Amino acid sequence: MRVDEVMTEDVATIGVDSSVASCARSMLHHGAGSVVVTTDRGPVGIVTESDVLRAGVSSDTPLSSIPTRAVMSHPIKWIRPDSTNRMAAQKMRDERVKKLVVVDGTEMVGIVTATDIAFHVSDVARGVGEMMELKSKWESDRRFR
Repeated sequence: MRVDEVMTEDVATIGVDSSVASCARSMLHHGAGSVVVTTDRGPVGIVTESDVLRAGVSSDTPLSSIPTRAVMSHPIKWIRPDSTNRMAAQKMRDERVKKLVVVDGTEMVGIVTATDIAFHVSDVARGVGEMMELKSKWESDRRFR
């Protein structure tokens, strides 16, 4: 299965000149675990829930006074939409990240997370299990011998 079949297309974004508080509000509003940081040229970084938590605890200052630039991970880790989920999982492992921005040419078209891939694998495993049960029923039914 391909990345574009499991990715989220509605990506939470924030401008590079924003604050960490704005990042947190955007994550809450979108129900997302991260926001992609953008400029007029496209995505330049990503801020995760862990980044927000770390910034708040380690700086002991209000999140509204911490610039997004100071906490974002950059450059972004990305993948093409026609890549396989296996390739995405391998890239996440190699890069030690849980999220990849999906880029088609120069345009961001989505985001894929380790959770997206895990749910897909779970669905496939469930489908295989159901097929195996059906096969057993067919094989045990005398009418099909």
